[in-house]
Parts: sequence; C-alpha cells; structure tokens
Amino acid sequence: MAVTWSSFYPYVQPHLPGCPEIVIEAHLQEAAAEFMALSEVWRFDIEQDFTSKNTSDYDVSVPTGSVLENILFLYLDGLPMTRVSDKHFSPPKLTNGSTVTGLPAYYSILGDSAIRMYPTPAGKHTFSGLGVLKSKLTATGVEDFIFETHGRAIAAGAIARITEIPGKEWSNPALSAYYRASFTRAASEAKGRDTRRVNLRVSPKGFDATSRG
Repeated sequence: MAVTWSSFYPYVQPHLPGCPEIVIEAHLQEAAAEFMALSEVWRFDIEQDFTSKNTSDYDVSVPTGSVLENILFLYLDGLPMTRVSDKHFSPPKLTNGSTVTGLPAYYSILGDSAIRMYPTPAGKHTFSGLGVLKSKLTATGVEDFIFETHGRAIAAGAIARITEIPGKEWSNPALSAYYRASFTRAASEAKGRDTRRVNLRVSPKGFDATSRG
C-alpha cells in the first residue's frame, strides 16, 4: 500500500472535532473496503493456472492486504465459465459415493482467496480471468490510484460512519446522511464508468453438473 490512512486526515478531521485518530483510521479502513466492494475499481488479472484431476478448489493469489471480492470473468481453456452460489450446494455424488467429475462449466468464490469449480475437473485444464479486490480491515492504506481518484469518496464514507455514532461531540445525524449519500453516489458513479461491463449476476439456480464437452 503506497498511501497510508494519515493522508486522508485533512479530508476528515475538520468535520470531526475531538475525534481520536485511531477512531478515524478504523472507519477509513471500513469505508475503503466498502467502497472497493461497491465500485469494483480495484481489479487484477487472475494469472493462468492449471486444474488437476479430482481437485475442485483452487487458491487465487491476491496482493498483500487484500481479499478477493468478486470475479468479473473466469475462463477455462478459453471458454467463459458461469458463476453460481454454493450457499446451499453439496458437490454431486455418484451412487458409489465418488464425486462427479467432468469438464467444469461453473464456479463459485470460496472464502476470500479461492474458487471452486463444478463439476470437479477430471483432468488438466488452463484457467485465468479478471478479479476484483477489496482491502482488508487490517490494511495500512490504499493504492496510489485509489487515493488519487477516490480518496475524497472514501473520506466521505468514514465521515458518514463516525458522525452517526451517538453521544459524541462529533455526532451529527444530518451530516452523516449527507456524506453517506455522497459516498454511495461516488461508488455508483465509479462503477458506472466502465462501459464494458456485462450482466454479471450470480445464478442462484441449480445447474447440470455434467460435462459441457
């Protein structure tokens, strides 16, 4: 991280008389993570990797201080895969109890840094893609380009969070509402600037776990 939280203080402290810097930093961390998740501005290439037989889960290497928030595109052998939710999914089994294998057509995000493919790969395939990151709540700052382009928006998110804390000298519900609206609008506008986006909704439905080949 090239820009630390202290660089945000000039945008935040004038609105928060008496607020300790440790409180400001904590809410900047939360606001930054939320902004990146909503706007999807921090993108990275998922470098080409390979599947292996009977292995469904694959780690995705992400930069220090970040977690995997979303995947915009994932390709297997050059063909696009479909993202699904595995919230209520158990990998399909054959009558003998073994896992169904084949050519994967679907994937889900597993935890903060891995993907799971369905059906489980039966052999070696190449995969790569484009992912979205957000900063960890323990991050010490943000990348240069995020601060330069979206620093004030993240500061607005922190102000909104801190001024809604009741019973403090900096409490201000009206100011909180104003900066919350500013933060939300900025995140929406940042995401909307990418005219290349397509429909990336996650399918909640069941799917055919057989090979697409």
